[in-house]
Amino acid sequence: MNKVLYVFVAFFMLQVGAFAQTNFEELTLVKALEKAKAENKLVFIDTYTSWCMPCKYMANTIFPKSEMGEYLNPRFVCVKFNTEEGEGAEIMKRYEISAFPTFLILNTKGEVQHRIVGGSETAEDFIKRVAEGLDEDKAIGILAAKYEKGDRDVKLLVKYARALLAVDDPLTVQVANELISKLNDSQRVDSAYWFIYEHPVLTQVGSPNMEYLLANAERFQKSIGAERVNEKIATAFDLQLTNMITGRDRQSGMEAIDKVEKEMEKYEFPSKSRLKLFVEIARVQKSGDVEKLLQVCEKNIPQIEHEHLLAMFFPLSLTIKRNGNEDQQQRILKLAKTLLAETTNDKFKFSLGQFIPYALEK
Repeated sequence: MNKVLYVFVAFFMLQVGAFAQTNFEELTLVKALEKAKAENKLVFIDTYTSWCMPCKYMANTIFPKSEMGEYLNPRFVCVKFNTEEGEGAEIMKRYEISAFPTFLILNTKGEVQHRIVGGSETAEDFIKRVAEGLDEDKAIGILAAKYEKGDRDVKLLVKYARALLAVDDPLTVQVANELISKLNDSQRVDSAYWFIYEHPVLTQVGSPNMEYLLANAERFQKSIGAERVNEKIATAFDLQLTNMITGRDRQSGMEAIDKVEKEMEKYEFPSKSRLKLFVEIARVQKSGDVEKLLQVCEKNIPQIEHEHLLAMFFPLSLTIKRNGNEDQQQRILKLAKTLLAETTNDKFKFSLGQFIPYALEK
């Protein structure tokens, strides 16, 4: 009797263990859709690649958690596909997947009800993101269907724009512009629509939205708060200057740099002193004078917090390495080694440690 009981308990524990984690089934998409329809569920798809580290983190750390299984298994037929091969490659093309990991929630017709791009650090956060796909006010596929049928109600446009922003969909710009066009002047500065002006893609320096924000900064400060508005303006200037220095923006010349500098003077924000250093670097870099660029780097770079050098220092030092003489090359190498010895920023330390031997010492 005890032996029978032991076998039963062991079997029961195995079953509990099997269902404690996310139950990814080995099914084709067609079979998954059929099973979901029969069980009155949706289909949850994990699309991944062999080289994607966030994909591995989700597979090894998040999906095995019991809370994930408890949430996903009763609601979804769960499947996963490697997009580098077989049906996975077809699914990537069919659903226009371009970033990994991407998770899809499909209805039983195979239509996208929701899309989640990127992993989560915790099961709690990922469950929250999946739950949005079951909410008609947040599920991107449901909102898209209404939009495609011609619904242009302001409330819908707000919900759809926010959903698109969450997955970095290029359509966000179009929807956000339609939303802005429906707002009167007093509505545009309302906090309900601040997310448009706050986003770096929707409100870039030089864009109509940015021009409106700058022209109405005091009104935005009253409704949003001076600190948030000034920080947004500072971030926009930061991004523009960084793009000029790193070469992402190859079109802007001295006039654009002068305009940024002049515009910055109208506002007060904590990073203003650093951005003035950026202005000086950008201006000298545009001149093409390697010696002047090196001198400005030697003077300004030590004053800049290392987390703000991650994008900037490497292209600057490569310019000097490629175009400078032997003495100038040694001086930029010396500056890099000094930064490596002093930095406490782990990302900068790792990147610089790899960069120096492969780029500056050769």
